[in-house]
Amino acid sequence: MATILIALGANLGDRGETVTQAIDQLAADPDFTRIAQSSLLVTKPVGGPAGQPDFINAAAKYETSLSPEQVHQKLIEIEHQHGRVRNLRWGARSLDLDLLLYDTEIRQTPRLTLPHPRMSFRRFVMQPAAEIAAEMFHPQLGATIGQLWQQLANSPPVVEIASPPGPTTWRLCAEVQHKLGQQVVFTPPAEAWPESVDQLPSLLDRSLRQAATAWGPPPGYAVSLLPWWSKLPDVLSGTSAPGASLPTLPRLVILWLPAPESVDEIERAWWPPEARDALEQRLREAVQQNVHGPLLCLAGHDMTAAITEVTAAVEAIQ
Repeated sequence: MATILIALGANLGDRGETVTQAIDQLAADPDFTRIAQSSLLVTKPVGGPAGQPDFINAAAKYETSLSPEQVHQKLIEIEHQHGRVRNLRWGARSLDLDLLLYDTEIRQTPRLTLPHPRMSFRRFVMQPAAEIAAEMFHPQLGATIGQLWQQLANSPPVVEIASPPGPTTWRLCAEVQHKLGQQVVFTPPAEAWPESVDQLPSLLDRSLRQAATAWGPPPGYAVSLLPWWSKLPDVLSGTSAPGASLPTLPRLVILWLPAPESVDEIERAWWPPEARDALEQRLREAVQQNVHGPLLCLAGHDMTAAITEVTAAVEAIQ
């Protein structure tokens, strides 16, 4: 028998009744044994069109004899029974059921990714999940649900973007700031970029030291969105020399490996295609080795897709 963790949400109709019915439907199925269910949580919509009603969210833990694919199909069937229509991403819905964890299974297919790729930074997912499954383990991040929730709930609202440094990432941050509001998101002003890539580590180290002296968003801002990751100087230099010591972990790290067409010309001059591929591989490996908290991975996303994802993630951590 496998232990599974499921997230539930609804913002149309009798939301609380629908979520409770879905939890009970799975418990009544002979292939599932209910272990625990969370209390109901009222949350604001994240991403998607404006003007949606608030959500009711919850989590439930079961044991099951079914495979991950069979569980996924069962959840889709229950959604359909409650009138779920999938016609708009992150739109209003009568019921949403997500398989977050299936024991410590890791898999990625066209229909199913385990663990759920956006679970670790969504407060509306992690708060009810930590209530009933704090001991369950996220195999990719090397942390329990309880540990992930503690970082999400207690770290200052700082988001670091792990991406090859340069104007591409600064532009992403500026676009997200524009979408969410300049008095909501703080992002550092654009740098004067050097001609030589050899000067980047010292520039980044200086930016990190400045951030360390005023960690967290300035007064009046809700979130700091930083166009670099604290380990970037090490990735660029290939060393692990002591750098700026940041006061705490960020609330979220976003790994963004942009689609080639979104990369700024300055960065193309710094890194020819093969050199950039090697840098992105080192960056990916460094994130896997060092990030054990909330993480969003965006590989091959163009600028438009990255803006959408990062905007929703910034909303979700608040």
